[in-house]
Amino acid sequence: MLLNYQYQAYPSSQQKLELNDWLRICRYWYNWQLGDRFRWWNENRTAVNSCPLITYLPELRDNPGYFSQKKLLPIWKKDLVTVVHSGELLDFTRVPANTLQDVCKRADLAFSRFI
Repeated sequence: MLLNYQYQAYPSSQQKLELNDWLRICRYWYNWQLGDRFRWWNENRTAVNSCPLITYLPELRDNPGYFSQKKLLPIWKKDLVTVVHSGELLDFTRVPANTLQDVCKRADLAFSRFI
């Protein structure tokens, strides 16, 4: 016989604010990683059925993968990160490292399913 348990959390208002900050930072980190990968993919792909005589190549760089983006976390945690569109400052030190590493794993999984 299988049993399922459901747990409900009732955070206080201070905890809700903290969780919302974590969510905002994790969303930004996830979207930035996917944007970096799609940018790389658009710059390095060519059409299969055509071969242009003149091709201007951007500066080539390595494929941003799980480990290369995970190595960026200590760099991002050193200083506040400014969001380009809103000018908001995000402090990556407020979010536990395991949570941000899980976001890296989820972004890697999403991009691998895209390709």
